[in-house]
Amino acid sequence: LSILLNIFCVIVMFDLETERVIKEIENLNKNNPKVVFQAPEGLKLSVEREIEKIKQYFKQKNIDVEIYLWGNTCFGACDLIDSHVKNLNVDLIIRYGHEKLSYAEPEIKTLFIPAYHIFDKDEEEKILNDIKNFIEKHENDGKKVAIATTIQYKKLLKDFNPSIILGCRGAIKEGDVILFVGTGRFHPLMLAYKYQKEVFIYNPISKCFDKISKEEIDKFIKKRISAISKLMLNRPKKVGVVLSTKKGQCRKKVFDEIINLLKENNINYLPILVDNISPDILFYDVDCYIIVACPRIVLDDYILYKKPIYTPEEFKLFLKNSFKYKFDEIREDDF
Repeated sequence: LSILLNIFCVIVMFDLETERVIKEIENLNKNNPKVVFQAPEGLKLSVEREIEKIKQYFKQKNIDVEIYLWGNTCFGACDLIDSHVKNLNVDLIIRYGHEKLSYAEPEIKTLFIPAYHIFDKDEEEKILNDIKNFIEKHENDGKKVAIATTIQYKKLLKDFNPSIILGCRGAIKEGDVILFVGTGRFHPLMLAYKYQKEVFIYNPISKCFDKISKEEIDKFIKKRISAISKLMLNRPKKVGVVLSTKKGQCRKKVFDEIINLLKENNINYLPILVDNISPDILFYDVDCYIIVACPRIVLDDYILYKKPIYTPEEFKLFLKNSFKYKFDEIREDDF
C-alpha cells in the first residue's frame, strides 16, 4: 500500500486518507461489498484517481469490491445520497470534503474524509506567516480578528482555533474583523451577508488577500429589500412553497411555519416537494416562490428564475412590513 501511495502522491493535492478508506472497506467483512464514493466538483477527478488506487489494492489482494462514483452534483455536507443509492444495497458511502452535520444523520454507514489540502513546508510557512502578520496588524489597531475556514484547512490552521464553516451555517467566534481562509467567495459571502460587515479573504493557493466590501454587502441587501418591497406593493394571491427533500436541507419546521403564516394571512399556496431545485422545474401559476431549502439558492441564483423567489426570513419581513433585513441560514432546530 505504501508503494501505491508514493506513486500517486505527486498527483493528489488533497489528503484523501487512502489507508483509512481501505481499512474501513476491509472492516465490512463482507464478500463483494458495495461502496459509493461521493465528492464535490473540485475533488471528483482526484477521487477518480483514488478509486483506481483502491481497486488496484484489492485486486492485488484478490478481493472483490463493487465501487461506484456518485456522478451527480454534491452541493455540500447537506447533500446526503442515502435515499438515491439504498436500492443498490450499498454497504458504505465515502464522503470527501465534509464533516458530518449534527442535524443530518446518514442512514447508510458513511465515512467522512475531510480532504485536507496538502502543502509543502515552505508553502505552509508562507501561509501561516501571512495570517499571523494580518492578525498582528489589526491587533496593533486594537481589533480582534475572528478566523473562519472550511474543513480542508482545519488542520493547517489549528493553532488559530478557527471557526469551521459547515453547510449554510456561518457561526463564528467573536471578533472585530473577520478573516476567511479558503478559496472562492461562497463561504465568505455568507459571512458578509449574515454579519453585514466586510469580510477579508486569504486564498492559501494564490497567497493573496481580498475582501468583500461593505459597499458590496449594502448593494446586495438593497436588492433583496427591493424584491421584498415589490411584494408589499403587489400582494401575492398564490405562493409556491418549495421544500427540498435533501436530508440536510429538509427544513420541515420552517416549512410548517410558513404554511401556517400563509393560512393566517389568507394567502393561497401550493406546497412543492423537490430534490434539486432549479429554474426549469418551477413553472407553476403562482406569483412567487418561497424556497425552504439552502438559502443560497435565493441569494445567489434569484436572477435565473422567471418568478421572484424568497427565503422564509425574507417572506416574513414582507408579512411584518419590515425592512430590517435578516439573513436566513439553516439551523439545527429547523428539522
